Amino acid sequence: MLRDADPLRHEPPRLEEERDGIRRAVLAAASEAPSRSSMRWRINRTPAALLAAGAVSVLSVAVLGSKIWSGGSATLHAAAVRFEMRLADTAFSPGLREARIALTGGVVYLHQEIIVTNDDISDSQVIDGERPSRFGVAVTLNAAGAEKMRRATARHVGELIAMLIDGEVITAPRLRSPIGASAVLSCDCTKAEAERIANGMRIR
Repeated sequence: MLRDADPLRHEPPRLEEERDGIRRAVLAAASEAPSRSSMRWRINRTPAALLAAGAVSVLSVAVLGSKIWSGGSATLHAAAVRFEMRLADTAFSPGLREARIALTGGVVYLHQEIIVTNDDISDSQVIDGERPSRFGVAVTLNAAGAEKMRRATARHVGELIAMLIDGEVITAPRLRSPIGASAVLSCDCTKAEAERIANGMRIR
């Protein structure tokens, strides 16, 4: 009965040579197929490669962001105290940024363009302030900085010039004449604070 149920019972017997051919074909196909372990290694390697590429991209963005923050100047980061001078207005107009003056609490609107930074300073010294036991900082610009300052202020006499320390507007006096190589930061500071600013704004 079991012999009658065999599905191969009625097939003609295969020749020995035919069986050998089938066996060789099966073995050849098995040797050409990739092993599970090699396939698993290739699949697992793909996320690692993507993560490595992503890390390189993030690093590139971080380096680019650092250059943008410093205005393209790597030396600006060498100063402990960030110094900037910008033109400012008393009324808002498109493209200006609102800022509060630290000494008076008043509001000004800063121009986007930075006139001079730490890179343009040749010297900075503590000077006596307008009140007893209060001090300011005298800033001397190098030749490049003095030329930029002259060009910017000559066209804007009667307007405001903002002096910023670490992004904060300390004072914003009105221009009575063009500025050259010298400027005074009237910060009304203690001597220790004035010394910190004067020493920190110079490039090391």
